[in-house]
Amino acid sequence: VLLQSLSRTLVNFPVLCGRAIKLQRSDNVELVLCVPKAQNHDIDTETYSPQWASVPLSFDANRRADTETNGVAPNDWFDMAVNCIPTDVCHVSSFANDESIDASKLGDPMTRIRVSTFGSDYQVIAISMNHSLVDAGSISLFMQAWSRQYQLCRKQVNGAEADKHEDTERPNISFYHPIFDIDGKQKDDKIMVPNEWLKLLPNELGGENPFVENKASMTNETKNVSCTVYYRSRDQIEKLKNKSLEEMNRQTQQQVEGQRGSQTPLYVSSNDAMMGEVCEQLEATSVLLCMDWRPVLNRLTFFGYAVLFLYLDLSSANDAPAACRNILGWTDCNGEEGSPSVVRDAKFVMWKMQNETKQGRTDLIWNSWTDFFTLHDKEHNGIRRGENFAEMECCPHDMLMSEEMCRARVDVARRGLSYAIIFPQPNRGVRVYFFGPSEVGLSLQAEVYRI
Repeated sequence: VLLQSLSRTLVNFPVLCGRAIKLQRSDNVELVLCVPKAQNHDIDTETYSPQWASVPLSFDANRRADTETNGVAPNDWFDMAVNCIPTDVCHVSSFANDESIDASKLGDPMTRIRVSTFGSDYQVIAISMNHSLVDAGSISLFMQAWSRQYQLCRKQVNGAEADKHEDTERPNISFYHPIFDIDGKQKDDKIMVPNEWLKLLPNELGGENPFVENKASMTNETKNVSCTVYYRSRDQIEKLKNKSLEEMNRQTQQQVEGQRGSQTPLYVSSNDAMMGEVCEQLEATSVLLCMDWRPVLNRLTFFGYAVLFLYLDLSSANDAPAACRNILGWTDCNGEEGSPSVVRDAKFVMWKMQNETKQGRTDLIWNSWTDFFTLHDKEHNGIRRGENFAEMECCPHDMLMSEEMCRARVDVARRGLSYAIIFPQPNRGVRVYFFGPSEVGLSLQAEVYRI
């Protein structure tokens, strides 16, 4: 059933079956993704052409059920998508279509899946995807589609007839990036850019890009980093939110009367409060906040990379929750808008896309996956629904970050850039992966998983 449902799902996600190739065009070498086309969209006879297009699916039925993970999935649970970038170069004139591509010139598959069975207790689906293809929102779209096809296939195996509408419904997945709609008249140098937008770019433009490896920037201090996995329950998050509001009220009372304005939100989210906790322990005065632009552009079914980095310059670490909420917007106790959002604006998103290469040094990257996934939740009618993409038919009980992904983030932290990623947990709690100084991880009252 897993194999059949995956085959049906991939009809709508041909990018995942693609392979990379290096093409020689005149004096330039370009990296191109070769994507297959579905030959037959009849749901019972889907086939792909050519032969090189595939997503390898393997099975391991002999896992020990008592495996301890500490929140990190071991590498041997995965069939890793490696060697995706080919070494050989192919001249553009050597092929005219998918059938004429020399498969030996292609990189290895960019998506691989392994399913492990742990005794009679549970199964783990380990998915390895090249990050150039997807972000968290895209993985969520794929998992939703696969879970739906899995339910339909199970109905057929059990002899039940699927509703006609269910059997033919397919997600309207889009692969077209909106940045291609920008023409010369829309370039940012042709428009007046508001100061509120400019503030969300790093103040060290042209400086060292934190995402580019630079071993010279490593010091003894930055080498002492690790991956820390810790948890926050609903009650603990509520206490953090109350603490953030109390701090903002204290700062307001110290201001000259009449200066409160939009700089003091009357509301903070769980994400704001948890980011503030890490900033306080890290003594961070700058943050890159990851933002998904799909809801702003009404492109919820876009499959690809839809992340913008918003730079927050903080006067102190305690200002992080308020700074985050001020750019995202908030409403007062009567439901009226207290501060409009700076970033939830289509014009801002299109402008920011053109400036994503302008990066500088920062203390922390903050990223949350909680809105994208649904987990089984016994206390809340069986499921926990994320806000943007959570209509999953089959809800997993948990989700873990791979050891390889943790290792890569630790390498980033060794260059002086701390990183935090939030995963959902059952019963509305969260699991936090923090990559940064080991002493900060310990101060967050966590168990340190050293890589």
